[in-house]
Amino acid sequence: MSSRPELKFSDASDERSFYRKFQRLQARTNSLLRIVDKGDYFTALGEDAAFVAETVYRTTSVLKQSQGVNYVTMSTSVVGQLLGLCLFERGMKVEIYDRTWEPIKFASPGNIEQVEDLIQGGTSGGDANGGALVVVAIKVVNKTEGKNIGFCFVDTAGKEICVAEFVDNEVYSNLESLLIQIGAKEVLVQSSNTDDPDFVNMTGVVDRCGAVVTELKSSDFNNKDIEQDLTRLIGDELALSVGDISTSTAGLAAASAVFQYLGLLTDDSSFGTYKLKQHALNHFMKLDSSAVKALNLFPTAGNQSGGKNTSIFGLLNHCKSAGGVRLLHQWIKQPLVNVTEIQARHDLLQMLFEDTQMRTTLQDDLLPSIPDVRRLNKKLLKKNSGNLEDVVRIYQFLLKVPDIIEVLEGKQNELESEELKLLVETTWTAQIRDLFAPLTKLQELVETTVDLDALDRHEFVIKPEYDDDLQAFRARLDEIEEEIRSIHQSVADDLGLDAEKKLKLELHSNHGWCMRLTRTEERAIRGKREYIELQTVKAGVFFTTEQMREIAAESADIQQKYSRQQSALVREIVGIAATYAHVLEKLDMVLANLDVIVSFAHVSAYAPVPYVKPVMHAMGSVNGKTELTEARHPCVEAQDGVAFIANDVKLSRNESEFLVITGPNMGGKSTFIRQLGCIALMAQIGCFVPASTAELTVFDAVLARVGAGDSQLKGVSTFMVEMLETASILKTATADSLIIIDELGRGTSTYDGFGLAWAIAENIASKIHSFTLFATHFHELTKLSDQINTVKNLHVAAHVEDKSDDITLLYKVEPGVSDQSFGIHVAEVVGFPEKIVNMAKRKAAELDDHEEESKRTRCTPEEVTKGSELLKTILKKWKSDVNLVEMSSDDAAGKLKKLVEEEYKDQIAASPFAKEALTL
Repeated sequence: MSSRPELKFSDASDERSFYRKFQRLQARTNSLLRIVDKGDYFTALGEDAAFVAETVYRTTSVLKQSQGVNYVTMSTSVVGQLLGLCLFERGMKVEIYDRTWEPIKFASPGNIEQVEDLIQGGTSGGDANGGALVVVAIKVVNKTEGKNIGFCFVDTAGKEICVAEFVDNEVYSNLESLLIQIGAKEVLVQSSNTDDPDFVNMTGVVDRCGAVVTELKSSDFNNKDIEQDLTRLIGDELALSVGDISTSTAGLAAASAVFQYLGLLTDDSSFGTYKLKQHALNHFMKLDSSAVKALNLFPTAGNQSGGKNTSIFGLLNHCKSAGGVRLLHQWIKQPLVNVTEIQARHDLLQMLFEDTQMRTTLQDDLLPSIPDVRRLNKKLLKKNSGNLEDVVRIYQFLLKVPDIIEVLEGKQNELESEELKLLVETTWTAQIRDLFAPLTKLQELVETTVDLDALDRHEFVIKPEYDDDLQAFRARLDEIEEEIRSIHQSVADDLGLDAEKKLKLELHSNHGWCMRLTRTEERAIRGKREYIELQTVKAGVFFTTEQMREIAAESADIQQKYSRQQSALVREIVGIAATYAHVLEKLDMVLANLDVIVSFAHVSAYAPVPYVKPVMHAMGSVNGKTELTEARHPCVEAQDGVAFIANDVKLSRNESEFLVITGPNMGGKSTFIRQLGCIALMAQIGCFVPASTAELTVFDAVLARVGAGDSQLKGVSTFMVEMLETASILKTATADSLIIIDELGRGTSTYDGFGLAWAIAENIASKIHSFTLFATHFHELTKLSDQINTVKNLHVAAHVEDKSDDITLLYKVEPGVSDQSFGIHVAEVVGFPEKIVNMAKRKAAELDDHEEESKRTRCTPEEVTKGSELLKTILKKWKSDVNLVEMSSDDAAGKLKKLVEEEYKDQIAASPFAKEALTL
């Protein structure tokens, strides 16, 4: 920690003022970090200092104290790490002050523009996984038909704005789907009373989606001048005539709030750079926040130790370009519902899946040459930010584009299918060719102006011959260098020293052109006036002559003029390159599409067992069914040392719509139900799926209720989370949805839990008719199949040895019902102490006995007496009618049955005790 900078002040008065102003600040909240920029280092004070010490340095020993206040200092690199942690992982906001405690920069999870250059590793407007940093403002208007939600989201990195409205319900299930689809990091809402249940519900949805709530004044949501402001940002006066934007009153009010929050209208460079994006909820599969977690779609913060294959994003991400990573992130959040578009992606993937050579050429040789075009464009467009190296990076990328076109055209010529040939042409080849055409001018500009030979020396300079003044300066500098070398040789001859070994000619940072002798050779110039000593250091003595000094001064002057002219020309070339930003962005998007499909093909081909192309049925199709043979969980099978046991899945409309899965803990129920959700999502983003054969209906939503998501720190109980998520499912699901429910009803008493589980299951199976996988330990729920013929029972098999009581989990899903949960057996497997296991068995047996006892009707003493007399009468009658020596046991039993069911039938029916005794 010794390398940390020291906190310094100009004098004692400056120090006192600094701490006095800090103590006047409002109290810090847990969601805000405040740091001070001291120029070449940063500092945090008070609670902020404690936070930095704990989260970054992981020790309190870095804390120091002055004026009764703890502080910690940080280098720029440490601040970069801190900002990434706060903004991307903790969802915090950051304020940066100058040394007089005036705020100079602000950042929030969706608004990092002002601190982007500080964040460690840089950023192209995305989080650690490549997701966009989207800010969305929402305005809720209560109407008779529901809640009308106007929204406007802005992606400052992608330069996109979307304004629209939709109707929602009281649990905000459509808002939840929107926030997931657009990957919102921050949600701007109108400030409200925190006791308002409606506001609590809405902010709870935002929190479940992993976004940060920022409350703004109601006056920020106004429509004044918003249409004019939107037109300025889009640069198109006809923009508002597209779609329903002009009539979206609440959406435009939300736009006003988000534009003001991001300061878009205070930056002239934003004008005309944004494009208007259309986004409709029903264009993509809806996902709820529970499904995103249950299916492990993305790595979770602080839980990356399991390797990249622990999430769907990590598994599928073999993209070679930053644009490809961003697009994959977007596709996973926005699975398609149009079966034609899905099949088009599958067809392109199959072509790459089958052509290993083409796939390898693209993935290993061509796609890695694509730079982060979005980041380069941002630098080129930002004043005094772009440089010649950025332009050269783009040029080097453009050199590879014709090779990509050649590979695609070569493949098209080999294809027999005209439909596939046309698909490749329209999706990739034609677009790349058309977008590359104007970029050849940029390529020619670089070749004309940049000294490409100097790139080998990692120098990025303009060719001298490109500009007359530059050429003249260069020519004179070359002449001066020759003169200096001549002087150097003359001095070497005069001193009798080897010019190469003993007398060094150097271009010193302070002295300019000069000569250097080692300290042992210094006596050669001692006492000679014609040699002027400049500096003595460990490496030797620097000296010059009057003639060399004059020429070196001229050299320095011309070098300054040369550098100024170079800089002016570089600015000009950067400015020209910036005009191609829009075309480059479009080209990057097309190549990102190619990159993602190639990545899908790679994953599909190199999975432990290769994936298969699924047969897709449109929503509402008469063939609407989902049948998988030997299906596998894509992430689980990819883990090291796992021999995955595949299972079949069959869901058919009007036959088997609702599957109840029972079986032991750790037996594979959760994996089985989640793998179908993963497979459905993978198919609808355009990937092949892990199964031997796959036939899938297109789902409009994947909705989940899994695990016991405790949120006590936020004041929300396990059971409340369960009910909120389930209520959202019931409001959102349609007959075309896929519902995944795991252990519903565990957050309350057994009886209440079972009652709720039954009612919810019955409602889904009989009213909604969604394809549903319902894993449960309530074995009584399997009785639902007796009432509803589309409910089927499955169980995960386990084998228990009769003698040893040892359990073997088979991980095989079979038809039928599991008759027990094997919970105590599992406890034995994981090594519970023998005393605890034995006690558990005794208590379980007691509860079984109690349950049997509780099933009996409670009879009055009088009813017990009368019932007992009736039973004695029946038994005496039976004894007198049978001869146990001559009659078989079956005949004797038949006699007793006849007495009970015929002769004494009415008397038994009137006696509660006798009736109960005969039914046990």
